[in-house]
Amino acid sequence: MDRRAGQQKQNGAIIMRIQEGLGNQLFQYALGKQLSIIHKRPLKLDLSHFTQTDPDPRKGIRIYCLKHFNIHAQIAEPEDTASFQKCFKNNLYGKVWRRTGRLVKYYKRSCIIEPPKQSWVFDPNLLNGSLKANVYFVGYWQTEKYFTSIENIIRNDFILKDVPDEVNRKMLAEIDFDSSSSVCIHVRHGDNATPKVLEHGILPLSYYYKAIEDLIKTVKSPHFYVFSDDPEWAKENLRLDYPSTFVSHNGDKKNYEDLRLMSYCKHHIIGNSTFSWWGAWLGKKPGQLVYAPKRYFLHIDPPLDLYPASWKLIEI
Repeated sequence: MDRRAGQQKQNGAIIMRIQEGLGNQLFQYALGKQLSIIHKRPLKLDLSHFTQTDPDPRKGIRIYCLKHFNIHAQIAEPEDTASFQKCFKNNLYGKVWRRTGRLVKYYKRSCIIEPPKQSWVFDPNLLNGSLKANVYFVGYWQTEKYFTSIENIIRNDFILKDVPDEVNRKMLAEIDFDSSSSVCIHVRHGDNATPKVLEHGILPLSYYYKAIEDLIKTVKSPHFYVFSDDPEWAKENLRLDYPSTFVSHNGDKKNYEDLRLMSYCKHHIIGNSTFSWWGAWLGKKPGQLVYAPKRYFLHIDPPLDLYPASWKLIEI
């Protein structure tokens, strides 16, 4: 064993549970990457949450998508996470641990679980101080404040490894041709329309029209590229008075290709979705306009740290 490998083994590892859709996976990796750099430890990804190979967001079935990106991390083995699983059991030990574990200082914890309804709240204590040898992180960590200092590294890690196919190459060329006027619109409707998440709310169409009304003050001849998990619904209901392209050829299994297309657009009107959040963030360009709903979930307080300061928030 060389000196570096021995040092990493001694220091332990940062283990991130990767779960849910692509947008969430990107946030989870980004925090893990930051922590691995701060603590000079290897980053390991726990993929045990994924048991299917075909996605169906309407049924809550997601697949692991980070493998398509230029990420640098190890895949956690069962023995890496075995000691943490007792914390999530539905027995007395698990319930007591989850209730009391959050009261313990971070440097004393071996498992750090994001508090309920705190996904959008930046906790600087996560990035400061020491950690135990092996630490297992469970949460969503949805704010760029966790990785602002390594922005260039994250942008490089989130470059897709594979070249686009012919259909996507043509679409990228079209977006590039409309470079100053291309506007990505993301309509989240399909998975938000399931009973499990209906309580979070579907954005009203008025949100998009308000954003467009403001955008055309600056972008005089926009070309809208519309992405949606329910493209037929979006095409039937979203009325646009400018050239528009409804993008639906990639489907759920190649949503990472949609993310690439979205990031090529100059401007963005995002949905209440971490997927389109990343499309806008990765598509950062000089003069970029990004519009976002002031309330991410309609019946919950506005997200404190979710949106970058330069983005424009629209009342809904």
